[in-house]
Amino acid sequence: MKDWLRSRRVQAGISLALAAGLLGFFLSRVPLGEIGRQIAAASPAWLLASLVLSIPTFLLRALRWVWILEPLGRVRFFSAFRATAIGFAANTVLPARAGEVLRPAILARESGRPFPGLLASIVFERILDALAQLSFLGIALAGGTGSTASSLSSGRIRWVVAAIAAVAVSIALFAVLWRDATERLFDRAFRVLPSRLRPAARRIAHTFLDGFASLKTPRLLLLVGASSLVMWFAINIQIHCVLRAFGVVRPLSAAYVVTTAAVLGLAVPTPGGVGGYHAAVQFALTDFFQVPLATATGVALLAHAISFVPISLIGFVLFATNPFRRRELETLSPEPEA
Repeated sequence: MKDWLRSRRVQAGISLALAAGLLGFFLSRVPLGEIGRQIAAASPAWLLASLVLSIPTFLLRALRWVWILEPLGRVRFFSAFRATAIGFAANTVLPARAGEVLRPAILARESGRPFPGLLASIVFERILDALAQLSFLGIALAGGTGSTASSLSSGRIRWVVAAIAAVAVSIALFAVLWRDATERLFDRAFRVLPSRLRPAARRIAHTFLDGFASLKTPRLLLLVGASSLVMWFAINIQIHCVLRAFGVVRPLSAAYVVTTAAVLGLAVPTPGGVGGYHAAVQFALTDFFQVPLATATGVALLAHAISFVPISLIGFVLFATNPFRRRELETLSPEPEA
């Protein structure tokens, strides 16, 4: 029964059903004709500005990945970008954000770098992403963005944001600065494994921690930190442009709140964040900023399309021209453990 529940087909079915349910709920709240009229009336110039910003954010993401991986060895920028684009493309068709595993797997096959270290770098990326976007959300909260500013700026929410950021920083720093203690914690956890598996588990854990090694170098720490802030600032401006395209005139800090909602929506394990992203953005705009429901729905649809369609198309093209054929790529995605 457990094996059946963990099979890929069942995971895909659950993911697709969840996406369909969320998307159905999202679209059911407003007539489709009204959504179409809102999209047709959107400003092409503002939408083009958002589209122009979309690809550079992924170029910057790939460059940041190169810097994160520098302690493991030099990685070519194009290899990092190709793996990133293919990974994001895979996220649009595979459940549970499987592209996040394919990214390091592809780069490991191409560059010869250890997979556990590359996988750890993705975890580190997610910590950086969370910290960067939480920083912008903190700015929005401090400024009292939106007509519901009092609820957004409540002390309780600020403490939650600060606590999440503190936990993320603490985990990353502890893993690097107190590496011996971290490895001892891993050793204790590995005691539940059969003795024959422990040496391999220790090697994997050791290599995994190497993915955080850029924290030890001030230059790299500055580069990855600054690039994270610049990248997420560009993403926020991208969302702001979509808002302006629909005539939603709000301070730039409003985009910080909407982007944070979008990130939370992407946490729902549906292909490409479909459904979760849309519902979260729709909720943020209607509840925090009193944007009309049809307008908020149009914003969510086009913001998602601009953020994911171009990079996905690039990823599919790079996959088609990649030296690794589909059969080889499928072996890079590990089967769930029994």
